[in-house]
Amino acid sequence: ATSPLHQPSMKSNVGESRDYLFVDQYVLERQQAAKKQAYRRCLISALLTCIVSATLLSVFYITADEFPFETLELSESALLAKHAPHFVQFTRRFNKKYESGDHAQRALKDYALQMEKVAKLNEGLDEPQYGENEMSDWSDDEFANMLLPLDFYEKMRDINDDEDEEFISRMPKNLQRALNDAPKYDHYDWRTYNVVTPVKAQGKCGSCWAFAATATVESAWLIKHPGDTRILSEQTLLDCDMSNDACGGGDEDKAFRFIHRQGLAYLSDYPYVAHRQNSCLADSFPNRTKIEVAYGINPDEKSMIDWLTNFGPVNIGMSVIQPMRSWNSSKVFYPTKEQCKNEVIGLHAMLIVGYGTSDAGEPYWIIKNSWGQSYGTEGGFIYYRRGVNACFVEDEPVGILAY
Repeated sequence: ATSPLHQPSMKSNVGESRDYLFVDQYVLERQQAAKKQAYRRCLISALLTCIVSATLLSVFYITADEFPFETLELSESALLAKHAPHFVQFTRRFNKKYESGDHAQRALKDYALQMEKVAKLNEGLDEPQYGENEMSDWSDDEFANMLLPLDFYEKMRDINDDEDEEFISRMPKNLQRALNDAPKYDHYDWRTYNVVTPVKAQGKCGSCWAFAATATVESAWLIKHPGDTRILSEQTLLDCDMSNDACGGGDEDKAFRFIHRQGLAYLSDYPYVAHRQNSCLADSFPNRTKIEVAYGINPDEKSMIDWLTNFGPVNIGMSVIQPMRSWNSSKVFYPTKEQCKNEVIGLHAMLIVGYGTSDAGEPYWIIKNSWGQSYGTEGGFIYYRRGVNACFVEDEPVGILAY
């Protein structure tokens, strides 16, 4: 018996000999449909790629030769096309500049992925609490590199330091007794006394230690010298404090020791460039700001509040979880014990400038960050869970006094 798909050849009525192939109609239709679908996917992918490319070309004035026009995967093209209009608004809001078309496309992809994460974090909430900020076009690796690595302090112990004695000292007993007897408040916010300077942005550099130390000094100076606002230079520490590792991270004890001895130049004299330069320029600016002393505060909520309300803001270190990156709310950021145990991506230094309790009864710290004024709320601050040492926020508090 012959195959139903292959029958004997037959003569045509004009005498020409041909072989006829009888193909199952269902198979033929499936093949044609598959070809049409593949063709349609190629067209859509190419179209979406062109939309994304044209959008970026028009915004960043990149020449066609500089842009990677190869067709993207359909899923990626759709993702980028979905977020391209918002990305254009984002770049204008933060005055973003990219070196090339490839850089712009990578930034768009990182932005799109970050906004997808933001949407997922906001699912089920009564109102959005996560959103975009000036770091939204960073990759996860770029953000993690801005933090101190989890093994940072182990590595710092291996760095040669001729001075083993710590600068941060224990608080004298008479000072501790005075704090115990001081008035207590339900809430306190040093911003209302105009002694908290504006939030800065550390950029893609692991210099949070320098920003937190500098912010602490700026506030301590204003408390001691009301009205004498000094915006100081983090770059002084990056270039001149060789006991620390600039963008590779730093220890607050060593930073405060340096500031006590050498002082900080004004930011206007010694601007921030987000990397260690080849030489220290601090000696060119003799009018530097120094501190008198730094005290280690007992690592508990009461002791931190006592120092905060009587002397000034408190320098702290903590662990960071991924959702904190895109926090964009005046509500209390409330990391759980499980998150602080399992989702930490790096270490970070900041400055506590106040405390209070939310309308929902949640105790919080008011923390000044160094991730730019678009972060969090009220120009770069975050209301953070208080009283349970969430992600070790109450682990190593330090207070300083200015000359």
